[in-house]
Parts: sequence; structure tokens; C-alpha cells
Amino acid sequence: MHEFSIMSQLVEKVIEEARKRDAKRVLEIELDVGQLSFLNPEQMRFAYNVLSKGTILENSRLIINIMDAHVRCEVCGFDGKPDYVDDASYHVSTPLFLCPVCGSPVEVLEGKGCIIKRVRLEL
Repeated sequence: MHEFSIMSQLVEKVIEEARKRDAKRVLEIELDVGQLSFLNPEQMRFAYNVLSKGTILENSRLIINIMDAHVRCEVCGFDGKPDYVDDASYHVSTPLFLCPVCGSPVEVLEGKGCIIKRVRLEL
């Protein structure tokens, strides 16, 4: 469950930044989470709630925006979303890192990260 590890780092970083600004508490955190990060928003929320207890983040609002994947093919110039294949054994859709037009490997431009977009503090 790498969501717990990611959220642990996020909570530490937000607390550190809030302290630098002498914040009384954190009101809201907004994240942009890439579709290709394979982070589960429900597990992220659970970890956040556990980790924020007893801190200035407790009872703050966590907003998670899922960002679409974006790929580009150097061979034919395709620029857009990758194709996905449903994997019945795991009950998930898996991205294909092959161009949907020509079948060549693609470069991932967006959709892999987890970024703190905004933090709202009470000063």
C-alpha cells in the first residue's frame, strides 16, 4: 500500500510548510494525482485521515483531482490519451504504452505524478 507512504510524506511536508508560516491549522489540501500513478483515492483519504489525527491537519478537507494520462508518439506524431486494456484477473484497466495509431512505443507527457496543487491555511 504505497498510498500510506505517499500520504505520510505529504502530511510531513504540509505540516513543515504550515509551521514556517505560523499557521494555526490547515483548512484544505488539493492534490493533482496522475492516472498513471496508480494511487487509489480511497486509500489516500484513509491514510490522510489516520496520519492527520492530532495534528494541525486534523479535520481539514482533502481534495483529490485525477489527472488524465497524456502520451506522444515520436514516430507518427499522435498526441493524446493512451489506450487501455481491461485485465479481468485484476479488475483494472491497464494503460498500453503503445501508440493507438501506429503501435510504436509512446512517451508519457502527463499523468504520472502526485502534486500538491494548493494548501489553504488558517493564520
